[in-house]
Amino acid sequence: MKRLSVSFLTLVLLATVACAHKQPAIPGAPDAGFSRRGKAAKGELPGDATIKNPEVAYNMALEFASQGNMEGAHHYIALASKLRTDSKYSYTNGLFYLSGGKYHEALDYLQLAMKQGPGTQENRLAVLNAMGACHMELGENEEALKLFRQVVNSNGVFSRYESYYNMGVIYMREKKYLDAEAVFLKVIDENPRYYKAYNKIGIIKSTENKWGDAALNFKKALDLLKGDYQAQQSDGAEIYYHYGEALYQEKLYPQARSALLEVLKIAPESRFGQSAKAILAKIGGGDL
Repeated sequence: MKRLSVSFLTLVLLATVACAHKQPAIPGAPDAGFSRRGKAAKGELPGDATIKNPEVAYNMALEFASQGNMEGAHHYIALASKLRTDSKYSYTNGLFYLSGGKYHEALDYLQLAMKQGPGTQENRLAVLNAMGACHMELGENEEALKLFRQVVNSNGVFSRYESYYNMGVIYMREKKYLDAEAVFLKVIDENPRYYKAYNKIGIIKSTENKWGDAALNFKKALDLLKGDYQAQQSDGAEIYYHYGEALYQEKLYPQARSALLEVLKIAPESRFGQSAKAILAKIGGGDL
């Protein structure tokens, strides 16, 4: 799971929304079951010959992405772009490449989206944020920070918490913990329910041996995770481990044991699971 936060990583959400709010049947759209069938011909998927509306192809690309079929997602977003030149399609293709870890390819499409004209200020900031994330993943921290600062210092209603969060991750890489904490607090100002920011602040407090403060932040992150199964599966093991470690350092052993056992329920063989087992062995008090 990547540490960065970018609006394009809500791509799954976009696809989910597209699926949840079914569009009326559009002439030229393939039937609903085609995605489970093979290719019609080399380099072609069922429906290619009949899709004439770029938005149909775009929605198919999102649907494929939500299913984890990125080959199909790239295929249909390319078809949408062929049918109509649009910054939105280039941007989305950039997000697809970014989600697959192909950062140079992602940058090519994001830069193309910017040249094509993203339209509104909000769209422009979204593209800049995604470009910053690419540079961040490539280890080009200064270029990434430059882009994120453009976002957070721009007027508009674009949600800045993602760019602030990514800035904080970079500062943590550089061990600039005061700067990191400051921007994570900005994340919380913008989005009080963004649990990842609380987790990061907790980690910073841990590096300062402020275990009580760390535990409070980890507990807040866990409270926000409740009821979100996907978030628990993706980040729960890490946060429960950090919380358990902080409680252990505070000598609150029963509470620490309870938190660390939650790690084993989620991901017993992960690195957090292995670290949890090591602390549980020190605590003792029963079988794991």
